[in-house]
Amino acid sequence: MKYAVAVATVLGVISLSACGSDDSAAPGPTPTPATAAPTTTTTLTGDDLFVQKLRDGGIFPTANQVPLLTPLAWQNCSALASTTLPDSQKFDKMVELSMILGEGKNIFDNQVTAEAYMKASIAAYCPQYLALIPA
Repeated sequence: MKYAVAVATVLGVISLSACGSDDSAAPGPTPTPATAAPTTTTTLTGDDLFVQKLRDGGIFPTANQVPLLTPLAWQNCSALASTTLPDSQKFDKMVELSMILGEGKNIFDNQVTAEAYMKASIAAYCPQYLALIPA
């Protein structure tokens, strides 16, 4: 579940035929096509996307915490790839495991923070598993 693509929108111009009773009348000048203003989109990758997704989930790590959290997030991706559980159970089991590992450490020790952490891990480091996140 990794990454944004900027899409440019092209505006079309509808050309109208000249109205008149004389079929041989020359059409009026062709309008110049309008062009969309250039847009810029910042694409977050890796750790920046991970931190943004954590914040979206209500987790606000300090700069010192991020290097500690990212290896664990990568391990979540490895675990998702290697587990033999049915896909429908993988996300919930990983959330449960995160809560067990976070118990007593004030980190991911409840359902909300564990789910936010798992979603951020998947979005940033293994977007191929985005479909495992329940709607």
